[in-house]
Amino acid sequence: MRRLFHLISGLFLIFITAYLDSMKGILLVLSLFLLMSIVEVIRLYHPDVNRLFLRCFSLLVRPHEENKPTTTIYFLSGMLISLIFFNRDIALYAITILTIGDPAASTFGKRFGRHLFKGKSLEGSLAFLFVSFITGLILHRLWPGLSTEIMIAGAVAGTIAELLSIRIDDNLIIPVASSVVMQGLSSLI
Repeated sequence: MRRLFHLISGLFLIFITAYLDSMKGILLVLSLFLLMSIVEVIRLYHPDVNRLFLRCFSLLVRPHEENKPTTTIYFLSGMLISLIFFNRDIALYAITILTIGDPAASTFGKRFGRHLFKGKSLEGSLAFLFVSFITGLILHRLWPGLSTEIMIAGAVAGTIAELLSIRIDDNLIIPVASSVVMQGLSSLI
């Protein structure tokens, strides 16, 4: 259920942001970030509210998030940083890499993972890379300014970030790492 929510909410935000002008897209994500930050602060400082929150969203909250911020904050942070600091096409594709690749890695890794590295599977990472790149090609009209080479580099960077992100939430690291690599490569081409 959590992976499906990640996928649907992420795609919803990508499509809405893609069809808004840049500033409106940033303001939308900033508004959601502020709203979720308020919800997180209230629930984490008020045990009764937290219990209600956990009861309502039990399928979406991992056990380690019961007394810590949920990954939604990190997802919106990564999205916001990408939209503010990077080219729009790059940011939209980087957010798509996170939205599509992360659940693919988790799903395939848990189902088919045999070769582990730092608790993550090679099979999950390959699924992340493949699904991210193929989705990038399918949705290419949302980011027409990106070449195939830049999209490959972004998908590879996102895959590596997902594989190596242990201390910092990958929902923050993946879109930022993908954006940095794509922006750097695009300035060289």
